[in-house]
Amino acid sequence: MPDMNFEMVMQKITDWIVALLPRLGTAAVIFGVGWWLSNLVTNGLRRAVTRAKGDSGATSFLSSLINVLLKIIISIMAIAQLGVDVTSLIAAIGTAGLAVGLAMQNNLSNVASGAQIVLTAPFRVGDYLAIPGENVEGTVSRIEMMFTVLRTFDNKEVVLPNTKVTNSTVVNYTAMKTRRLDLTYSVSYSADLEKAKTLLTRLCAEEERIEKEPAPLIAVGAHGDSSISLVVKVWCKIDIYWDVYYAMQERVKLEFDKAGIAIPFPQIDVHFPGQKPSGEKSA
Repeated sequence: MPDMNFEMVMQKITDWIVALLPRLGTAAVIFGVGWWLSNLVTNGLRRAVTRAKGDSGATSFLSSLINVLLKIIISIMAIAQLGVDVTSLIAAIGTAGLAVGLAMQNNLSNVASGAQIVLTAPFRVGDYLAIPGENVEGTVSRIEMMFTVLRTFDNKEVVLPNTKVTNSTVVNYTAMKTRRLDLTYSVSYSADLEKAKTLLTRLCAEEERIEKEPAPLIAVGAHGDSSISLVVKVWCKIDIYWDVYYAMQERVKLEFDKAGIAIPFPQIDVHFPGQKPSGEKSA
């Protein structure tokens, strides 16, 4: 009798598995094809927006968000094929989601901050940012659902949670088409200031990458301990800022040398107790 009951139970299990196999196969197909299609859709969206020259940051954020939502829907559809009550499942997911949401407030805040970045667009992919509070700066390479990626000048990748970005002061160096270049050159007190200023004016005029408007400003900036500082303030395009900076630094040094204008270095006169200053004779 016990053997008969065991055989009946095993037969029922076998029948259940056989009856479930078609549904299981259908669920697997839905899951596999749906997963592939979700990746295809999001990749197609990225390519389409790229060809249309749309905002890369918004595209990256929306693509990652749509991809996650599509995969959740596909997973629910696959589970429904197994005969599971989807309504109860969604209710259970909603309850669990609330609990998980409370436990993952930081991640949800990152998603909200990502949406804020995309909608308000304080910066875009390709902009050069400095975030002093995080001691980092670089070019924006991606804006994802929960983080923003910067590429530093020395080609390092910095991943910042979106809340860190929205809660910090962000300096966008590429928001405008031009940027002011501030240069300072020191000359000795014995130097001919007018000659030095005339030379700097000529160098600014000869540098074609410097904007003519606003006009370059060349003036005495400060009287130092051992030198006078001449300030040069010029404007140039954002993308050639450092090219102009290094070109001017080299040319000014070479031209100062040719003109006999000395660039002094700090000097200190040291006197020891009991030692007479140089030039004085003993009585």
